[in-house]
Amino acid sequence: MTRTTTMLVAALLVVTLLTPAALAQSRTTIDDDHALDTEAQQAAFVQEGVATADLTAPDMQLTVATEHDDAGCDIDGFHSDLRNDYLCVEYTEEVDRTIRLYIPAEYWTPYVRENVSPVAGDQSASFEPIRDNGYTKVTFEVTEPGTYAWKINAEASIASGAKERTLENIEKVTGVGMPNASTWSYIKPEQLAGNNSAYVVRAPNGTDALVMEYQTASGEWAQVPDEAESYAPVYYETKDGVDDRVYVFATSKEAPEVRYKTQAEPTTQIGAAVRQIGQIPTRVEDIFGIDIPFLGG
Repeated sequence: MTRTTTMLVAALLVVTLLTPAALAQSRTTIDDDHALDTEAQQAAFVQEGVATADLTAPDMQLTVATEHDDAGCDIDGFHSDLRNDYLCVEYTEEVDRTIRLYIPAEYWTPYVRENVSPVAGDQSASFEPIRDNGYTKVTFEVTEPGTYAWKINAEASIASGAKERTLENIEKVTGVGMPNASTWSYIKPEQLAGNNSAYVVRAPNGTDALVMEYQTASGEWAQVPDEAESYAPVYYETKDGVDDRVYVFATSKEAPEVRYKTQAEPTTQIGAAVRQIGQIPTRVEDIFGIDIPFLGG
């Protein structure tokens, strides 16, 4: 091989390595260098349920919202806003990138998920807690200008702030219910009002002996579910390692009255179960938006 031929082969190899296909995918580490990591945007999220950040390098807008209509993304299909928050990215550049982004725990509790399916765009994302659960590392690809969005698991977070931080401080800012075990105790609507929307019930006998109901708009009593559901304005949760506390949350500022017994007699438990069964038609109608008159009500 002549020297000229050798130089030509080397030049072709360099050109091959520098083709757009090889250069198109670059890694961009935004990390926490964005306006979502500011007290102003975190306060806006607590008060309004939405926070945004505009970046110039790369040229994109970030939005975290509790409702998909506020996310600024073209999110199609049915999505329960009581069960999901949303992360939306509006990307305007022509460069393909892999982006690494840190979202503070004030927006949602960090948790691990791989290959999170998009609700807008066609790229999945991965979530990973970092910095002692202070942030979620979000990694995703953008392949062209457009909208990219993913659901956030709201059952792993509370919209007004990080779940673990809220649970750790909740008893400092709300009353702790100390009921007579065999009679109804009541949580007034104002005790579940505001952005924290939480109340602590002492349950020395555990949740198996607990009956908890909320008053519906028709004045009837319905069972409080143990996780956020679209049909119920309140729900309760327990915390790992804490056996004698139940945390009651409202899903909006318009909370209903709640009553509970920590050691309910069999007749009360049976009555609660019957009322729970009676709520099934209402749940089906709420979820699917249909009227089922033959199921009663």
